[in-house]
Amino acid sequence: MCFMIMLDSNIVAVSLPSIARDLGATISDIEWAVSAYVLTFAALLMPSGTLADRLGRRRIALVGLSVFTLSSLLCGLAPGALILNIARAVQGIGAALQLSTALAILSYEFRGPDRARAFGFWGTVIGVAVALGPLVGGIITSSFGWRWAFLVNVPIGAMLVALAVSVVEESRDPDAVRLDLVGMVLFGGGLFCLVWALIDGNKAGWRRLLRARR
Repeated sequence: MCFMIMLDSNIVAVSLPSIARDLGATISDIEWAVSAYVLTFAALLMPSGTLADRLGRRRIALVGLSVFTLSSLLCGLAPGALILNIARAVQGIGAALQLSTALAILSYEFRGPDRARAFGFWGTVIGVAVALGPLVGGIITSSFGWRWAFLVNVPIGAMLVALAVSVVEESRDPDAVRLDLVGMVLFGGGLFCLVWALIDGNKAGWRRLLRARR
């Protein structure tokens, strides 16, 4: 799961010029293709762990995998930049659900020295995915087109869903805390405002706003 998340993040970065040309997207549109994913991923990563502890780690992992896979399909079929950016935001939600539950599942399934080896292997997989991302992204984009940078996740995601259903045991934390919904909204809203200011602020007219205040 985590390998697919990290690989996808780096593949997309390499595909951005091709996406911009094919969709006729502006610079800010393309920046949102990356930022929409990172924004929802960062805002929901910690709450996703709490949600998994309360509702079941395998259940949330399956939801995350399904959301990520379906949104990858939508990204690959997106007719325009707006649909692509919305699908990328949804993809970030799925990624957050997957990553947080993956760590919780590892902690539950392994004990003692086996846990240390499991987390060591997990870290190695993440490192390999980060290193291979640009290379794989370049090969896919040049050989098959940028849409396959997203569509490649669909069969992989389907296989992972089937594997998780048959292999992963359900687990919960009886002492899990409640979700801080107000904190989630405030943190996510603050991140969105910051990212919007950095990407669209100049286009929206920071100079005009500053002149008006003077």
